[in-house]
Amino acid sequence: MSQHDEEDISPLRVLIVRGSFASLGGAERELLQLMRATSMKWKVGLATLEMTEEAEALLDGAPIQMYQPKTAHIWSHGALAEIVARSSRDAQKAWRDIEIPWSEYDAVHLSVCKGTLELLPLIPAQLPVHYHCLEPPRWLYEDVLHRRLDGKPKRPLWLTKLLFTRQRRRDRAFVRQLIQRPKSSISGNSMWIQRRIKTVYRLSSDPTKENGEPPLRDERGAPLEATHLMHVIDLEQWPLEASPEEKDAAKKMVAIDGPYVVTIGRISHVKGTWETLRSLAETGLCLVQVGGGEVRDRNALMEEGKRIGVEVHCMPRLSQVALCHLIRNARAMVSHAHAEPFGLTPIEAMAVGTPALMVDEGGFQCTMSSVDSGKLLRRDDAQAWKEAYQSLDDEPLRAQWANTGRTYVQEHFTLSVQIAALERMLTQY
Repeated sequence: MSQHDEEDISPLRVLIVRGSFASLGGAERELLQLMRATSMKWKVGLATLEMTEEAEALLDGAPIQMYQPKTAHIWSHGALAEIVARSSRDAQKAWRDIEIPWSEYDAVHLSVCKGTLELLPLIPAQLPVHYHCLEPPRWLYEDVLHRRLDGKPKRPLWLTKLLFTRQRRRDRAFVRQLIQRPKSSISGNSMWIQRRIKTVYRLSSDPTKENGEPPLRDERGAPLEATHLMHVIDLEQWPLEASPEEKDAAKKMVAIDGPYVVTIGRISHVKGTWETLRSLAETGLCLVQVGGGEVRDRNALMEEGKRIGVEVHCMPRLSQVALCHLIRNARAMVSHAHAEPFGLTPIEAMAVGTPALMVDEGGFQCTMSSVDSGKLLRRDDAQAWKEAYQSLDDEPLRAQWANTGRTYVQEHFTLSVQIAALERMLTQY
């Protein structure tokens, strides 16, 4: 039963917690988007150990109370730091020095990140806590982040597993502490991650669970199962027709000769960048990559492109309107990402009428399997990928995909859907 009655005219008071915003990738941007939107309905606070000027600018002046260290938090690096879980221990100490007025909040929303769960022991027992586990930390439980661009291990995988032993123990201990709390909950960002939570943390998973549906609870109110809370987009940032600002931004961008596909994500094995490039051989399509990466990986990607006859463009950081232009004019959004936790990029592509061709794995199955817009393809089916690229020349099919995709996004992946689901998670216990 909720203790925040729907008839109560006072706004819900929510403290959002994320260890760091330094990388400012898709997860950080999506959370900042959520804060902007909820600040118009709730009283929102943000606790973080590391906030950047660029991240704060994306809040766009939203009335959000910030709680952060008086001096910049320094994260530990190196093999020894990994072995002894120093970053986790340092984060736990750093949280103790930040004064948070807990009595001013009705609930706490934790966003998975290094340093986030370390705040958990300080949260008063009576407060509801929702842990949005976008993915159990992949560097601890999977090997895809420990491989080079071409898939070869950076070091022996047994050694990698050994290095992170203590960190895995701490992570699991924090999650056990969380799910033993009354009025707590843990959710993935897709049904795929809900199942991963079951695998990693041994918490039940009901495949019939709906987006934002609270967990079953024991007699104390502690959760008996994992749930999921899906990501969304702000449709105002992804208009169906190009705005004047988008057209102006397009004039300043480097021209791309010929038809191209876009792949989004840091150049890496986990994002499948190498495989996407190779799938384009003999298609006549260019590859445009957005998301940065190491210089050596970018150079390797460019060289491989030259070898197989695929032109490669690695874009600098783009404004939102420039990104819209790039995706809108692409033949398709493409990804070979390995077990992607959610798969927001096909949603963004559908919003502006661009087909999405995605590997049939992970979160992509959750975001695309129920809509006839674009294709889900087996990773190892080279012929299917070639045929999918050829189908992009079928303009009536593209138009059908565009219409279906935009409607699908409007129904399932808007801010109003996400806010309602999160409020349900935070108040129904």
